[in-house]
Order: sequence, then C-alpha cells, then structure tokens
Amino acid sequence: MKQLTPLAQDYIGRFDTALQSLPGHDNPGITALRKSGLETFSKLDFPNHRIEEWRFTNLNALTKGITDDVLAEPIARSEAFDAHIIFTLVNGQIDLGNSVLDNLPEGMRLTSLATELAKGRTELLETEAAENRSVVALNTAFMEDGFVLELDENVKVDAPILIRFVSNGGSPTNARHLRNIVHLGAGAEATLVEEHVSNGGHAYFSNPMTKISLEEGAKLHHYRLQNESKTAFHLSMVDCDIKDGAFYDNFTLSLGARLSRNEISADILGSGATCALNGAYLMRDKQHCDTTTLTRHLVPENDSRQIYKGVLDGESRGIFQGKIHIAEDAQQVAGDQLSKALLLSDRATVACKPELEIYADDVKCSHGATSGELDEDALFYMQSRGIQEDEARKILITAFLTDVIDEIETEAVRTYFAKIATDWLEGV
Repeated sequence: MKQLTPLAQDYIGRFDTALQSLPGHDNPGITALRKSGLETFSKLDFPNHRIEEWRFTNLNALTKGITDDVLAEPIARSEAFDAHIIFTLVNGQIDLGNSVLDNLPEGMRLTSLATELAKGRTELLETEAAENRSVVALNTAFMEDGFVLELDENVKVDAPILIRFVSNGGSPTNARHLRNIVHLGAGAEATLVEEHVSNGGHAYFSNPMTKISLEEGAKLHHYRLQNESKTAFHLSMVDCDIKDGAFYDNFTLSLGARLSRNEISADILGSGATCALNGAYLMRDKQHCDTTTLTRHLVPENDSRQIYKGVLDGESRGIFQGKIHIAEDAQQVAGDQLSKALLLSDRATVACKPELEIYADDVKCSHGATSGELDEDALFYMQSRGIQEDEARKILITAFLTDVIDEIETEAVRTYFAKIATDWLEGV
C-alpha cells in the first residue's frame, strides 16, 4: 500500500470525527460526496514533483504538518478598499459582524455555503464530485464554508463586491477549506474583489476552491489579492465555465504566503466568449509562488489572453505554467499568452513553461516568456540625471509592473492594487 504523507494520514484519520461538524453532515447526498472526495484523496495524496503540473512546486514543508502557537489577534476592518457590499469569513467561518449584506440589489443573492447546504441545496455541488485533482478532492471532503454569489438574468451590480478571507491564529486545525460558488445568469454583470489576508504571522493552510459559471452574455471582473501570512501555505483553485458571448476577467496579485499556488482552469464553451487571465506576483526572502493556468477553447470563434509579471527578490522563486488548449474544429480562435519576470537578486529564480496544444488549423495563437535583471544602462542614465540608485530602481520596477496592472478595468481596484505594489517596493 502507498505510504501517505503525515498530513494526508492526519486528514484521513480524523475525517469521521470532523464529518459530524461539517455543513450538510445530516444530508446523505453531501455526505456521500464528501466520502467520495476523501476516497480520491486517499489514493492520490498531496501532489508531488512526479506530477507534471507540480514538478516545480514541492509541498514537503506542508505535508510534514504545520504547528501554530501564536495567539489569535482581533480582526480589524480594513479601510483600504471601499465597498458597500462586504462578505467576511474568519478562520473559515462567516463573520456577520464584519460583513455588510443589508443593501443587496434585487436579483442578487450572497450567502454562505454552510447556510445553503443547511437548506438542502445539494444542486450547488452536483457537478463538483471529487475528481482527479487531489487538492480539489481534499477540499470536497473537508469544505467548511465559503460564499455563494448568484445573479439573476440581466442583473448588473455596479459597485464592487468585496469578499474578505481573514485568518487569525489559534484555529484548532490551522486549515481553511473554503468552497465558493459564483453563478451569473444571462446578461448579468458584476465585479468581485477577494482579499486573502491574515492578522499576525501564524502558520496555516489555506485551500480555497471557487467554481464560476457564466451564462450567455454574462460579464465578471474577478480580482484577487493574496497577502497571507509569510508562514502560511496557500493553494487556490478557480474553475470557470464561459458560455456564448460571456466575458471572464481575472487578475491575481500575490505577495504573501511562504508557498502559494494560483491555479485557474477556464473552459470556453461558447462562441463570442472572451477569457482574460492576468496577474502579478511580488516575492522576497524565500517565498515561492506558482501560477498555473489552463484555458480550453472547446468551440469556434472565441478568444483568450494572458499576461503575468513577477518581481523576485532575495532567494524567492516564481513559477509560471500556462497552457492554451484548442480542441478539434474550434476554428477562428485567438489565444495569446505572455509571462515576464524581473530578478532583483542573483539568488532569485523563475521557471516558465508556456504551452500551446492546438488541434484546429484556423487559429491565431502566440506565447512568450522572458526573465532578466534591471537594465543597467537605464539605471546609469537615471543616476547621471541626479536620481538616486534606490529611487531609480523603484521607478524601473514600477514601469515594469504598470502595463499589467493597467489590465485591471475597474479603476478603484486598479488604484488599490497599484498602491499595494508601491508599498511592497519600499522594501526593495
């Protein structure tokens, strides 16, 4: 029998006890789904380098088990991003006291997964059976809460919706298994901002899984900030289905966690649909950040684009793996992909693996990946004009990041993320 990692053994050993307190434990359908997830996970264990999609990311530091002796700190309402609709989860549980949910527009529902499962809404998870991804299977087995966002046809929410995932120390399991559901009806539009943050430097494992479904002509701007504790592990997954004429726009800014992975899988199911996946990662010390994307063009006449940029300092490591798959007969498809990394230290490293998998002949696709250091000639020129070296470096790094941050269409979010990037540069 396969020898499982210590953390996997721990999860399997305490599943029956944990099941009694998980949402929907009294619903046979949900319990069967959880058990299916555990069975899959027990066969697969956590991913390792022998799996192609994980060969650049080593989870040994996580799978040996983590401990946390830091006392919990009180949650503080962040005023950095102004939103009129706020949904807050603390240590994996909804926190109504720090949420603002009393002004939802007609045709919009924003609730917790635990609440919906208590109502018996098993249809939310009918398509979420444990599959051949072990971290998804683990999430299926232990999902504790999350948010459910639903918009009826043609409902347009003008102001950004803020979802805050906050981790405090002192949690009994040091793990957050969140399952989020987003469904936009035909012609609906929304802007969703996620913040994954922590109070204090405690260690924990964050494992959020988000399923997004966009009906015909729907439009979703999905912005994610990952600024977890520098001792945390963050493995996030987003699966998105995009139908005729729909638009999915994702931007992820990563600067936290000891080890993080941002995995996005988008299925373009309709003609006239567009998928835009963009992001930036800012790493220092010994941080590790993995961005892995898969865009599948399954029908003709749609397009996708990707731009990811990384700035790496100290002994940090960045990973970009992006695949564009174009199915047979998916003609007149456009797919573009670009990854760039800026290395501020000779000890920083980056690994890039862009891929095109094309089974149609009337397509227009491109991909590219570059990495390098700051331009010494540009630095010298700026210093010769009286600009101090530290300031010149920051100007060049800001210029490097500006064009990807400019991909953020929502002005308030663009300004917010640009300020966070500027603050990070103060430590360069």
